[in-house]
Amino acid sequence: PGGAPAWRSGGRTHLALRPEEPARTRREGGTERVARRVAAALAERPEVALAYWDGGLGRLVVTAAEESAGEQVCARAVEIAARHGLAPDDGAAEDVVHPADPAGVRAAAATLAADGIGVALAVTGQVLRLPATPRGLTALVTLLREDPRFRARLRARIGRSRMDLVLAVAHAAAHGAGRTPAALVLDGALRSLQLAETVARAAAFDKVHDEVCAPERPGVAAQRPRPPLRTSPAQQYASHAEAGSLVGAVAALLVKQDGTEAADAVLAGAPKAARYGPAAFHAVLSSALARTGVLVRDPERLRQLEMAGTVVLHPSALRTARGGADAWAEAVLDAARRAGLRVVTADDPALADFTGLADQVVPAERPLRQVVEGLRDGEGVVVTVARPGPHDEDVLDGLLAGDVAVALTDRDAAVVWDADVLALHGPPDVWRLLRAIPAARDVGRRSQVLARSGATLSGLLVAVGKPRRGRAAPRPALRHTPVDASAA
Repeated sequence: PGGAPAWRSGGRTHLALRPEEPARTRREGGTERVARRVAAALAERPEVALAYWDGGLGRLVVTAAEESAGEQVCARAVEIAARHGLAPDDGAAEDVVHPADPAGVRAAAATLAADGIGVALAVTGQVLRLPATPRGLTALVTLLREDPRFRARLRARIGRSRMDLVLAVAHAAAHGAGRTPAALVLDGALRSLQLAETVARAAAFDKVHDEVCAPERPGVAAQRPRPPLRTSPAQQYASHAEAGSLVGAVAALLVKQDGTEAADAVLAGAPKAARYGPAAFHAVLSSALARTGVLVRDPERLRQLEMAGTVVLHPSALRTARGGADAWAEAVLDAARRAGLRVVTADDPALADFTGLADQVVPAERPLRQVVEGLRDGEGVVVTVARPGPHDEDVLDGLLAGDVAVALTDRDAAVVWDADVLALHGPPDVWRLLRAIPAARDVGRRSQVLARSGATLSGLLVAVGKPRRGRAAPRPALRHTPVDASAA
């Protein structure tokens, strides 16, 4: 979902609109045409400095003449829209999520708060020596939370934000009542990074707002189907680890005939490190990119960088405004090769001196989408990079056919809101992104090694089981310390 119908920052307002009477709106030319009339009427008001309909964002963009009049102008916009048969869209333009959607910040803060409450509950229970809930409950919640298939099904039903919140609350409740605060402290650390990332992305948009939201700046909501997300190495490992922990739990139940031991076996195999490591890395990467002015539109697609195998560099991304080769062209191509990517570009006379750095040069007349789709049939994620104009349908099609779409939005390029990354500074931003790919792969590999090590050590502690006479056994809470430590 896109969040609230109106976004406000100072005297600036973005308002999503929907027809109150669809039949009337259709007779008058459709929502976009009617919204443009609303913008024209609003622009005539003395308290309004700027008003126009941004077709790319799918929102009415209004700037008050004075910042203090922002709330008044927003109310006036709603009033004029109502006279034209339009109302604020509480569904919030699901086709294009707002770049500074406050719902994202609220959701990240809510999940972090859930961890905090869970930690308080667990510590209070330990101090007061209250009985803990059965570890079987904690094991069940952990098993479902780390299961990629369950997460995918839940997300399809209720959406990503609600899924994160539901799983965070369930996880916090289970570990809080189970008196295991360490898992929640670790999860809270990751949530803190994700909250900082969400705030950084919102702040980045606010900073560049006047650059990307202007009547003369073409905004494009391509609304083209995107390729499905690929299964990440962390998800593959989680599936295998889940199967292994279930086998261990069944064995413990059959041999020891103890449900608690079986629950401990499930918790010992939790693939936390494999998921937490890449998630933390990409949260930090997204925050760093936002601080440089890059707009990350889809953090989930950005996480596919560790699987990148091919980069398609359209000539428009490597040319200057006058048609010559950009000064950053060689650096971008070199960064792609150092990242171990297969470099594909289209034939262009202006880039003849650099085609030797490409692994494949396709004919210029070949449709870009066809090139990208052919590459996607192979292994690895395909990263597409282009600087499309507002009417470059072929370039737009090809750009959005990639697994990770990077749109250059410098100069007079179109603002492609459906792209995954908007590079406002052009090739230098692309260079930074490509330089991050080797680090993303390294983090993914090391996280899986740590996850396996933690699971092995926890499995050994669980295998010790209940002690014989005269022997001490590890405390139940300490049995899973290696799993938590490996993810820290």
